[in-house]
Amino acid sequence: MDHSHHTDHSNFGGNTIMAELGDNAPCKTHMLFTWGSQDLCIVFDWWHIRSRIGFVVSLLVVLLLSLGYEYVRAVNAATDSDAEILPGPSGSKRDDGSTSSSLRHPRSRIFSAAFYALQVLYSFFLMLVFMTYNGWVMLAVIGGAFTGHFFWSSRIARSSRGMNCH
Repeated sequence: MDHSHHTDHSNFGGNTIMAELGDNAPCKTHMLFTWGSQDLCIVFDWWHIRSRIGFVVSLLVVLLLSLGYEYVRAVNAATDSDAEILPGPSGSKRDDGSTSSSLRHPRSRIFSAAFYALQVLYSFFLMLVFMTYNGWVMLAVIGGAFTGHFFWSSRIARSSRGMNCH
């Protein structure tokens, strides 16, 4: 029996549709680790990678975002340690030499809390970037964390080190 009049089923699964869509191809989301970059979206639909140049630029942006997170952590740590202190009953320091956050000026506490909230938002965003499950994107996040830690680790207290999601 001759089946030559039937269409080719080797592209079943959407490959023909993807080829027809071209630049309008949908994002590919992965729930398993991958090194692929074609039609990868990072967090948003508009951050859709369609070319190698776009992929390299996106990796640099992710690296800079991760580096920026380490800077925000360092500034937050410096803000906490250099906070304006109101006079307290035993001076402005505890017996162990540390300052009490309850003795800080209210504006300073509000600024500190707002900056901490920014840090939390930033860390959750980087977690979502990491959860693309793309090895190259993961390496960009780690590379930014490494570089930022190298530059700004002296400003971060030992107890607060580590890339946290909260």
